[in-house]
Amino acid sequence: MDINRTIEILEALVSGCSPTTGEMIDNESVLNERDVIRALQIAIDYLKTNQPQPVSEIEIDDLEIKNVIDLFKEKEQNPTSNKLVGFFLGTRKFKNETLVSNQLYGKYRNLYQKGQLLDFFTQYLSDNNLTNRNNRKNNPYKEIDFFQKETFNKLTEKAVNQLKEKVDQLGIQKTENLSEYVQIARINHPRAYESWTDMEKELLNKAIKYTNDLDLLSECFQRGKGSIESNGQRLIYESQNLKDDGNQN
Repeated sequence: MDINRTIEILEALVSGCSPTTGEMIDNESVLNERDVIRALQIAIDYLKTNQPQPVSEIEIDDLEIKNVIDLFKEKEQNPTSNKLVGFFLGTRKFKNETLVSNQLYGKYRNLYQKGQLLDFFTQYLSDNNLTNRNNRKNNPYKEIDFFQKETFNKLTEKAVNQLKEKVDQLGIQKTENLSEYVQIARINHPRAYESWTDMEKELLNKAIKYTNDLDLLSECFQRGKGSIESNGQRLIYESQNLKDDGNQN
């Protein structure tokens, strides 16, 4: 129901009238009790002073939103509109220390309400093609279920150690002026948010021929499982397309 209409109804009740017919309410009605009238007036005053802002008036920096979306992905969580709302309002449903210790967590708790932020982020995700439906439509590689299948690993201990050494040799280029969320992510994953080089992609492409164990691959590549899975899916998808093109020719 529209807030303004809600206020009209409450004001009618306070004045002792039916909001539908305008007829006077019977004197014996509970609505004529002094405490009830006071409670209704408090509700009216609250609604008048706390009306939610339209989505167009919500001002949240685009970079902040993108940083939080990346943070969710790094923690292998899908950044839905509900999760973004909860994060920026600082709700208690988040238990992950990395999330709740972020400087953006709860930043807009006293500025916006849940309903208006939900509308805002729903629109934002849709406009930026970040919904699950749009992700699958615009990123067909997301349909690859290689990492959802039963976990297997054919890499020997020696092969794993060799892979780790080759990843170490790649080095890390992004080391200065790191955002707080990147620094936190790199506590557990030293290569988090480092750009994927062709060499690293080649190493991953070879590795996934022997294993789909995301825990193992995350350890070897020093990245979050979400990053490993996304790049692995893309590599498999591209490989399948090359085969299809070759068969057609």
